[in-house]
Amino acid sequence: MSGRMDLECAIAVVAQPSLGMDKIRSSAIISNVRLSNTGLAGRAHAASMDFQGQFFRVSSELARVEGLREAFGAFLHNARVPAEEAARWRLVFTEALVNAIVHGNAQKPDQLIEVSWAVGDGVVRLEVVDGGPGPPVESLAPRLPDDPLQAGGRGLFLIQQSCDRVEHWRGPKGFRLVMVRATPGVHVPAAGNQELLDLALAEISQCYENLAAFYRLGDALIGAEALSAFFVRTAADIAKVVPHDRLALHFDERLHPTLLADLAKLPFAGGPVPPDGVVERALQSGQEQVWEDAAEIHGDPVWGGYACGVSVPLRVSGVTWGALTLARRRRPYLVAAELSTARTYADLFAIAVVNAHNASVRTREQQDLRDLEIASAMQTDLLPLPTLPVGRDWRAVVRRRSARSVAGDYVDVLATPNGGLLLAMVDVMGKGISAALFAGMVRTALHIHVEVGQPLSRLVHNLNRVLCRQIGDLTLFATCALVEISPARDRAFIVNAGHCPVLWLGPGPQGSVREYAPSGPPLGLYPTTEYVVEEQPLAPGDRLLLVTDGLYEWDSAGDEAGNWTRLVQLVSRRHHAGGEALWESFQQRIHDAMPGEVEARDDQTMLFWERCS
Repeated sequence: MSGRMDLECAIAVVAQPSLGMDKIRSSAIISNVRLSNTGLAGRAHAASMDFQGQFFRVSSELARVEGLREAFGAFLHNARVPAEEAARWRLVFTEALVNAIVHGNAQKPDQLIEVSWAVGDGVVRLEVVDGGPGPPVESLAPRLPDDPLQAGGRGLFLIQQSCDRVEHWRGPKGFRLVMVRATPGVHVPAAGNQELLDLALAEISQCYENLAAFYRLGDALIGAEALSAFFVRTAADIAKVVPHDRLALHFDERLHPTLLADLAKLPFAGGPVPPDGVVERALQSGQEQVWEDAAEIHGDPVWGGYACGVSVPLRVSGVTWGALTLARRRRPYLVAAELSTARTYADLFAIAVVNAHNASVRTREQQDLRDLEIASAMQTDLLPLPTLPVGRDWRAVVRRRSARSVAGDYVDVLATPNGGLLLAMVDVMGKGISAALFAGMVRTALHIHVEVGQPLSRLVHNLNRVLCRQIGDLTLFATCALVEISPARDRAFIVNAGHCPVLWLGPGPQGSVREYAPSGPPLGLYPTTEYVVEEQPLAPGDRLLLVTDGLYEWDSAGDEAGNWTRLVQLVSRRHHAGGEALWESFQQRIHDAMPGEVEARDDQTMLFWERCS
């Protein structure tokens, strides 16, 4: 093919969590692009076709596929590609990308894959570039393998059969595969840079609207005397960030009768769920139901007259307790950012409903036992151990041993928008449901502020101010240690808010140990506190250790300083063996001192980070 493709980068996309960007941001270059493709001149109507799309460059790891596929699906949704066509494209996308990673680059993380997609004039276009030589020529012919039990060979056949045109190039830089399919009705924004700028600014505005809604939602949850009052206050907030013509909340009949009767008085209570409708499908499947055309829900006695909408189940610990449904009488249908916001509200509504339900059914004799069961489930759901980002020049070990009385330890490793890392260790005051719920609130607030992108000093200041406002007069606070690792992995910036010291550990068995003590009080106490950020250079072999007090406040009551000193001495002797060995040393030391203790008295949490190269 003699044509060529020019890429004109217009503006960086602001990627939202709903697009799965947290799974790919650490190694992706993300851009909105205008594609001027003269290679389509074979069609008379496409001689000067303009495309609008996105471009990514990621490492050759299968873990990248899910996040990219989610971003591609969101792009197709916003381009108004019909659901059936979008499902076909997602299958083609998966086959093409997996082939490029597994066969083209042999899953070598240091080799990059380029992926771009675009829409224009009734056409969807997908392009994947890898560094390999490409498949054999005979493999590009549209046929199934001769052996029906053969493991591979079907992907290219599926791609050929699903697309109107498949083009490919082999060159010194690798193999390029282009897939094109006519898709009538796709929406293409104007190609001008101003329109792209307006779109990006709209996404930024949506991000801040969601952040403001989160603040108001926390205020409403803490200040409401009854669950019904909380829902009334938050319904107006939903309308500001997700415009709609109707909102309805349906609740499961298993809720306590007193609570269910109170919720039935809400002006937007859904009442009995009609059979074979969109809400029943959401409740039965536990999956959100999105419709983009009234024909998709034809016959629904409640929602049949609405052109588009979504029904999101209220789920906690895998159990569905109701559904939040939003609908519009006319298009445009809900875009990806609005769907993400609806999911966030549904998740928080579910937590509120379950909490109120359990409060209604508990008797005084059951109080302690029920608190423990519910808090354990919430700690598992709201405070999971982090899924560590992939790093070639660092590694981390995260371990937690939960106590018999559930506390609020929270540990996380987050990729920052600039390619750095944020290590977080939080210990919430108290135990039980209040501690687990407050720790979940700290986690949500931290994730939102990291996504916005801001210096560490500003991040901790804003986080403290938000928590102070949410807590109000409640006696709650959280100690917190935050460590930001620079994109080059050569600097660590440390803030300690009332937590036990962060340890920097030099390489080698006799390496140096440096402690970074608190520079201010715990979070949630004083809204005007300014925290000091300390800087620590990092070299290959350097390590950082963050722990909670459950690992040292257990053997000599009242001797906190001595307990900490003994832990530091153990760390200085054992850290060179790695994070796993260090954790085993901690557990063995506790077991030797208290051999009869089967369960921990307090949560024990450790984050061990090491620069490899």
